[in-house]
Amino acid sequence: MAKGKGRLVKAFIGHTGPELAAQEVLYGFVMALIFITSAQVGLIGYSSPWDVIIMVLGMNFVWGFIDMYIFYRMDATAQKRYIKILNDKDMDPEKRYQEAYGALDGTILDAVCEDCKSEVARRILDAEVAKESNLKADRVKMLKSAASCFIITLMTTIPLILCMALIPGEDGLEAAIVVACALLFIVGYKLEPGDSVKNRVMTGASIALVSFGLTYFAMYLGG
Repeated sequence: MAKGKGRLVKAFIGHTGPELAAQEVLYGFVMALIFITSAQVGLIGYSSPWDVIIMVLGMNFVWGFIDMYIFYRMDATAQKRYIKILNDKDMDPEKRYQEAYGALDGTILDAVCEDCKSEVARRILDAEVAKESNLKADRVKMLKSAASCFIITLMTTIPLILCMALIPGEDGLEAAIVVACALLFIVGYKLEPGDSVKNRVMTGASIALVSFGLTYFAMYLGG
């Protein structure tokens, strides 16, 4: 059962990439923690844990759906823009180059030397646009990635809901907060590249602390 869940999580991460998956986990836990912590300190009233659970589910559903829609629309729009750049041979050459070069930002090419990145941009401008079948396949991948973001955001609520549903009273809220912070630490620990335990611990601790700090900021100052 545990192996099956592990494969499922890896499948979602395979569609989004580890960085985007970690971003959605961060959003999911922070959104949930805002309501849980607000209930714990008395900023919002509740008659049973299920009141908080429904609020958490509702917020994460909305937030995850917004991300899913925006990410897909952004990727699909970017694809159309790239096709326009490649097809528009009449565009000013320098402007066309700058458009292609800018499209490479946020990719692995950020880690290579400037000359190599520039050369890739110029080579891309000489390339042919992919067949419609390939473009359609890419759009399907975009949709899978966006849907995975939505699912990951919702999945962050599962351990927190279990804590609140199974542990009575405020103890359940406290347990959910502790579990969320522990999972955020693990996400940061796993996300940090390399084998340095110190760096992994620092990244995990910083993500957990920043998330908890954002929770209190949003709870008291962000509505």
